[in-house]
Amino acid sequence: MSINKSNRRIDYLRISVTDRCNLRCSYCMPAEGIETVRPEELLNFEEIARLVNIFVNLGIKKVRITGGEPLVRKGLPRLLKAIANTKGIEEIALTTNGVLLPQYTQDLKEAGVRRLNISLDTLKEEKFKRITLSPYFYNVMAGIDKARELRFDKLKLNTVVMKGINDDEIIDFVKFAKSKSLILRFIEFMRVTPLWKEDLFIPIEEIKKICEKKYKLERMENPGPSPAEHYKVDGRPLLGFIKTDQNNCNRCSRLRLTSVGNLKICLYENEGLSLKEFLRDRSSDREIFDMVRDKISLKEQVNYNSWQPANTYMCSLGG
Repeated sequence: MSINKSNRRIDYLRISVTDRCNLRCSYCMPAEGIETVRPEELLNFEEIARLVNIFVNLGIKKVRITGGEPLVRKGLPRLLKAIANTKGIEEIALTTNGVLLPQYTQDLKEAGVRRLNISLDTLKEEKFKRITLSPYFYNVMAGIDKARELRFDKLKLNTVVMKGINDDEIIDFVKFAKSKSLILRFIEFMRVTPLWKEDLFIPIEEIKKICEKKYKLERMENPGPSPAEHYKVDGRPLLGFIKTDQNNCNRCSRLRLTSVGNLKICLYENEGLSLKEFLRDRSSDREIFDMVRDKISLKEQVNYNSWQPANTYMCSLGG
């Protein structure tokens, strides 16, 4: 297991499998889209599976698949099954915008995915169209219901709160999460890409106060290195609040692998270590292991406050 000098376990790998997405959320991707990478530039499934095996030997136990929108990557359940069957992997999860969930939920469950995070920033159809520039609101709703029907171990709803956009729906989201037995996580608008707009930013403390006016929140012990503050409502786990502009580095157990094979030890790291070139120039697993180990050792030196926002979009970062 990778444990740095401050006794922090590094056991969680987020893997972006594509920078493509079927939505155009205003904080994630420009309305005109981005210049996506060519298919041959993406890590293929065999390369990803090979890296997962190497990372397992470095202590990785949990894998989360992200994008862009991961479900637009053809054949994804095949990769998910290979990762789930990797000895040493204890948990595989997926973050999705939910648009394709109705048709893929069963495949995800059969492939070994047990946890789903679904991103949704409004409960109103017309507002959904404005935020995402798409007509797929009811696809997402159907996907949520399908996932509930199949009883995934944990279903989370991720909501980015933006002032003047969806901050009028905070209580509606809490009611919705309660009615659907979801865990709802409110997330600050992140200062991480060129799409950041200060006038849309609303502090997580303000979001929490709005919730407290309606509900009695019972603080829970933070489950491991999660960036969220967790609360029970009416006796059951329901709410998480994620503050993005503070230093949570000493609790972060995450590594990130981009769709083109760059290993990042921090969301705010601009470049990262390119593993693709070593995968494709016939480097041995041992050589890659040593490079990754050395990269991980730098994580203890990471400090959020010393990073500048990455000059790229969330759809390419993998969240």
